[in-house]
Amino acid sequence: MSTANTSLCALILFTLTACGGGGGGDTTQTNASNNTSNETSTDTSSDTNTTTNTSDNNAGSSGDNTSTDTSTDTTETAQAEDTVTYQLTFTRTWEADNFPTNFPGNSHFSPLVGLTHNADGFIFKPDTAASAGMVSMAETGSKFQLKEEISAIQNAGNSNYLIDESGVSGSAKSVTFTFEASQAFSLLSVVSMVAPSPDWFIGLESLPLFTDNQWLESQTIQLKVYDAGSDSGTRFGSANQATSPAESIMLLTSDPTDSDFSAGVHSDSGAYIGMIEIKLMQ
Repeated sequence: MSTANTSLCALILFTLTACGGGGGGDTTQTNASNNTSNETSTDTSSDTNTTTNTSDNNAGSSGDNTSTDTSTDTTETAQAEDTVTYQLTFTRTWEADNFPTNFPGNSHFSPLVGLTHNADGFIFKPDTAASAGMVSMAETGSKFQLKEEISAIQNAGNSNYLIDESGVSGSAKSVTFTFEASQAFSLLSVVSMVAPSPDWFIGLESLPLFTDNQWLESQTIQLKVYDAGSDSGTRFGSANQATSPAESIMLLTSDPTDSDFSAGVHSDSGAYIGMIEIKLMQ
């Protein structure tokens, strides 16, 4: 073979070798590029899943803890005291200048009597017949028989505190005393005779002192006059006239020539005969 032919063959062989190597390089680079992309995608997906799981776990944990804490804070309320002491002041506003019709010269209120009790321990209710003790108190001012009835209420487990205090007479305008109440016996009832009178009285009937886990802090109650339904006298100084049969307790309404009362208050001005103020002692 001539030198020229030898050189030509060598050139062709070199060219073929160079072309084959270039194709292999492209394939390897493409595969490497694909592997890198897949690994990156896989790692990113894994990272995303991990982040999502962590977020879910944290959210769940945070949500559970927040819910638990909120529930605990909501349900934890201050426990009210089981037994408390109140101050009660009864003030008379019944005077000759605001209740002039047949106003008695010796006007007064009999000694106050009452109790703290549950729903079954009441001593009177409007529109029901008065007990013998209530009749005695309303007609004479005596509290002896009514106190015996209160003792029976206590023995039956419906009261735990007796109110037995002085009235308001002479130049006195008010009387103040303290009493106890408990969550089990949180209703207040107290009465006094309007004297002199046939069978008229003032009273609180089952005033609630404890509701919604809270003790009543203070309250002023304007008092109306009740007729016990046991005597038919029409004026303060009327002679005894027993009502037969006895009628139910009701707010006092009388003829304008006999007294100033209508539905327990002054028929024209709406004035009350007295008031009771109660205040929780701290």
